[in-house]
Amino acid sequence: MNWLALLLLCLLAAAAALARFAAARASKRAGLPLGSLLYNDTGRPVGRVAPTEVGREGRKQERPLVSERLALVGRPDYLIESEDHVVPVEVKSATCPAGGRPYDSHVAQLAAYCLLVEDVLGATVTYGIVKYRDREVRVEYTPELRESALALIDEMKAEMAAAAAGEEVHRSHEDPRRCAGCSLRDVCSESLVSIDV
Repeated sequence: MNWLALLLLCLLAAAAALARFAAARASKRAGLPLGSLLYNDTGRPVGRVAPTEVGREGRKQERPLVSERLALVGRPDYLIESEDHVVPVEVKSATCPAGGRPYDSHVAQLAAYCLLVEDVLGATVTYGIVKYRDREVRVEYTPELRESALALIDEMKAEMAAAAAGEEVHRSHEDPRRCAGCSLRDVCSESLVSIDV
């Protein structure tokens, strides 16, 4: 009986090693940092954080990361397990902005994923990556960025509560492109784009 348990243990170790190797190979193919692919929300889920689920389109996908404490839910494009930390990677179809500095909204989104990784997985995050079509930008996850992300979440919660209480919430920008892509443009009295009917 002992040899059977030993054989089973060896098979499990081999399967785990094979899974780590396959995840590392997938990371390298996608141009991601070195490490093991922990989470992939770009069409090939790995299911290492939680079991995968079937989405509305009928395809297997990663489950979102859900933080009850932060009241935050998100699906990072990739999470890479590297040595003693996790690296969130957000992929954008656009080219990198002139000057090489990522858009503030992309940094805020990446910071939210860093918060989720800390809270949901209990992992350390030291930096994240915004992967544009033409280059990658490493974003250090500093205490200042963390506090800024928490403050933005608090601001958003306050505005959502105000809107739920019937108070008017005002647009926070002057960019028609943001209005064009907004899900609330049809009901927003401050939209910067006209609605074709």
